[in-house]
Amino acid sequence: MDNPHYYSPPITRNVIGKRVPRTEDARLLTGRGKYLNDINVEGQLHACFVRSPAAHAQITGIDTSVASEMPGVHLVWTASDIEKYCAGIEAQYTAEGCEAMTMPLLAKDVVRYVGEPVVLIVADSRAVAEDACDLVGLELEPLEVVLDPRKSIQGGPVANGERPDNVGIRGRATFGDVDEAFANAEHVVSALYHPGRVAAAPMETRGCLADYEWTEDRLRLWASTQMPHYVKMCLSLFLGFDESRSEVISPDTGGGFGQKAHVFPEEMLMPLASKHLKTPVKWVEDRRENLLAGSHAHEQFVTIQYAANAEGRITGVRTHSLVDGGAYHMPPQTMAVECWATAAVTPTGIYDIPAAEYVYEGAVTNKCPMGAFRGVGYTAGTLARESLMDDLARQMKVSPFEIRRQNVVKEFPWTNPQGVVYEEGSFLEVINTLEEMVDYPAFLERQEEARKNGKYLGLGISVFVESSGESTGMMQAHGATDVFHDTATVKMDSTGSVTITSGLNSQGQGHQTTLAQVAADVLGIPFESISVDAGTSTKGAYGSGTIGSRAAVIAGGCVNRAAHAIREKLVAVAANMLESSEEDIVLEEGFASIVGAPESRVSVADVAMAVYWDSSKWPAGFEPGLEFTKAWDTSRPMFSNGGHALIVELDPITGFVTVEKVYSVEDCGVIINPTIVEGQIRGGVIQGIGMGLFEQLVYDNSGNLSTTSFLDYQTPTMDVSPPFEIRHIETPSVMTASGVKGMGESGLISAPAAVLNAVNDALSPFGSVLYELPATPEKIIRATKGIVDLEGPEDWSDLWDRAGVPALDRGPMDTE
Repeated sequence: MDNPHYYSPPITRNVIGKRVPRTEDARLLTGRGKYLNDINVEGQLHACFVRSPAAHAQITGIDTSVASEMPGVHLVWTASDIEKYCAGIEAQYTAEGCEAMTMPLLAKDVVRYVGEPVVLIVADSRAVAEDACDLVGLELEPLEVVLDPRKSIQGGPVANGERPDNVGIRGRATFGDVDEAFANAEHVVSALYHPGRVAAAPMETRGCLADYEWTEDRLRLWASTQMPHYVKMCLSLFLGFDESRSEVISPDTGGGFGQKAHVFPEEMLMPLASKHLKTPVKWVEDRRENLLAGSHAHEQFVTIQYAANAEGRITGVRTHSLVDGGAYHMPPQTMAVECWATAAVTPTGIYDIPAAEYVYEGAVTNKCPMGAFRGVGYTAGTLARESLMDDLARQMKVSPFEIRRQNVVKEFPWTNPQGVVYEEGSFLEVINTLEEMVDYPAFLERQEEARKNGKYLGLGISVFVESSGESTGMMQAHGATDVFHDTATVKMDSTGSVTITSGLNSQGQGHQTTLAQVAADVLGIPFESISVDAGTSTKGAYGSGTIGSRAAVIAGGCVNRAAHAIREKLVAVAANMLESSEEDIVLEEGFASIVGAPESRVSVADVAMAVYWDSSKWPAGFEPGLEFTKAWDTSRPMFSNGGHALIVELDPITGFVTVEKVYSVEDCGVIINPTIVEGQIRGGVIQGIGMGLFEQLVYDNSGNLSTTSFLDYQTPTMDVSPPFEIRHIETPSVMTASGVKGMGESGLISAPAAVLNAVNDALSPFGSVLYELPATPEKIIRATKGIVDLEGPEDWSDLWDRAGVPALDRGPMDTE
């Protein structure tokens, strides 16, 4: 592909790479941030939902008569009231084998998970709306509940009549001679891994405020979202709101981590209610709603096998990923993105394995739908690959560093078995650096000495490669057909100050700072002369969403192209003003000067003034104005890489695990701002420790979620945050002008595997190996007694053959 928006003009680095303080922090750290619930509009009403108390049931009656008569209640809607507006949100991923599913805005006839919205009530206040919800009579006839994805995927009781076979996605592929690799293997290791079901749990829960102005047929929607433009498009596609008359406003967002990279039924219902009532309507969920219905993440059953020769060199890998997808696809990513990314994207990880085979499946169950969460798909895949690598090391009786060194890709460009090219990387260097940082020989001595005193230390490492800067090129290289579209607008005023409008909004990542650093180097002006509107409104530049470690890469690329167009005009006018050729003009430190004659210069502000107001300085044919909107995308996938090592101490009496220290190595190419990158590493790894040791959404046998508050669902806090030692390796990307790669998800991609490997290393004197997360005290105590609960992997031929069965035709939704 050679479209112009794949081209990156070169950048001379100056501000890029510096630890510039975040410009957004003064406002956010002094309490001046404005989040969704801080925004109020005159005349606004408040919404609340009656949610399903049953995991799977026929709706036999809904009595809203008492609630409707309650003082202060303005609207009570059931599915029958809104089906004339919208039949639901249809979602289908472009990965092969993904089946379309429709999520209703309000459950009709059947409820399919606990927490599914059934009745919408709008009232004068949230309190009145909640009281009215308690007055709704909901009659349900129980249906068989489908909870275990390993049974669901094989058919039987139906979780959602739209998919009578319970299959949301199913596909398989093979590359190279996998059968020969396993037939001739000296060593075969295999295991089944089960990362538990978790929630992204952003500090700010979901919410939106809709204000429909009927006199102008205009809609404004404030939403706590990572994808404001996608939400706006869905308002048009599913509800008929004209995009040109709609605006989605993204205020400060208290974290998203992927959960807010969806469009939710609640976000579609508020605009409908506002239009119907001709007044603003606001909905902000509480924590219980967020844990019940805000999308869940990361739970998969991953079977993996390595075939290795006598020296421990891996010759083939088989991966089967099964995601517990919940009751519906969560648009737009769907349940497909977990299992598909686990199996089909980077199936060999950092390792030079010549043959790979995979199967991916998504099972429909009666649970909250599976959605995106930092590292979606990559986390489970990395957990399986890196943990099985330790199993192979134990079998071969070599160190975890040595087994990885034997198998790692050492030369670039490297082409994996699928034909995907990795242009550059530092895989081997990361392994060696981690080994040096932890001082492995010294750790082994300390570990042996500690065991004599009844202390059990463990070292776990996990090395990853991440397809970063999610792009059209990445998707198409892996067989999907998604196209991304992102732009940025850069405008220089006549006094030389610059305003950037990005299409990618921020959830705290520091876009306001990093995008200004990029523009400062392209235009040769002080960082302080630049202000950034990081996607606060869909009136500005376009964005496909702040997802997939793409902000620095994609938004930075858009800013580079737009700023470079301004730079060319500044150079043309400066050359005229200095009576020089354009080729001899340099822009730096706020001046345009002649190469080799720095005293011959003019300020960039004076050049900008001439562009606007002095036509005598214009070259022939010059068109005034300094404002450009440009798109940018990558034509091929790019990969960042790195690794983490954790040292833990395990208490065999209580089962508690303490993380002593984290060692991190990150290679995300050129770093725009090291302080921001290190913040991302720390945050992601801490989330990984939470997933590894604490966090788990638990359903009982009836499909009721037992973990509906932070008393039950334990997220990591500062008291369990260990000290970090971080090093950077810089292997610039050949596809971006500055050499930057994405890295926002890397901590959570890799840390859970490091946690599990560290726990298993600490457990080694007990002869037990755990294969599922979180490694709770109960599991660890049982492991010290030789009890491991997760049953082993199914036979590969059964998994492979099952994926060859065609999916059943779609049936009607109400066939339960």
